[in-house]
Amino acid sequence: MYKKMMLGTIMAAVLATTAVMADAVPADLGEKLKPMFGGKAPDSLKATPIANMFEAKFGGEIIYVSGDARYVFAGELIDAQTKSSLTEASRSADRIGLVKTIDATKSIEFKAKGEEKHVLYAFTDVDCPFCVKLHKEVPALNEKGVTVRYLAYPRAGVGSPAYKKMVNIWCADDKAAAMNQVKNEGKEVTSKECANPVADQFELGQKLGVNGTPALLTTDGTMIPGFRPAADLVKMLDDAKAKAAK
Repeated sequence: MYKKMMLGTIMAAVLATTAVMADAVPADLGEKLKPMFGGKAPDSLKATPIANMFEAKFGGEIIYVSGDARYVFAGELIDAQTKSSLTEASRSADRIGLVKTIDATKSIEFKAKGEEKHVLYAFTDVDCPFCVKLHKEVPALNEKGVTVRYLAYPRAGVGSPAYKKMVNIWCADDKAAAMNQVKNEGKEVTSKECANPVADQFELGQKLGVNGTPALLTTDGTMIPGFRPAADLVKMLDDAKAKAAK
């Protein structure tokens, strides 16, 4: 019993110490990480609640590294007390900032019917079957007050066949009609070149950590990966809005 009490006291002290400790980021940590990442320095470095453990961001990727750069791990850092992911909280904060940079006029918008209750950005690839499936849910989303704004994310990258198809859509005179033609009818639109945002939106998706399509992004920085039926999405959006209002 005495040993158990001592162990509990020691663990409590360790947890209390790590909870309040916020080490300064070592000045040379970024340089030490470069050889592991092709000579690239991290985009940002910051302390975590764990002593001598730091968060490093490379684009949309988050890793954790010891102060001497000897120990590195990738994965979710969970606060067991609050049962929340510190990693996701960090990603969400970044996403909120990036959402504010989106030029809605360069998206392809399917407007909510009546009162607009929510705005949902959707990174899409026209060759993705689940993106086609999601597009069939868009009318139901619009009826429930959800505006859907499409952003291009050709998974195979800039210059791929999907990239070219999406350039054609974004260059069409009626972009929404072109999107419907490709996704609902399986027809290609007329080949056309113009100044377009497809490459820029693909790059934005990479910064946001998109690694598959569809990838849905709310205005509060929440990322919803994969296909969800309209009813499920509306419930998620309504619940999040109600929670934020409390």
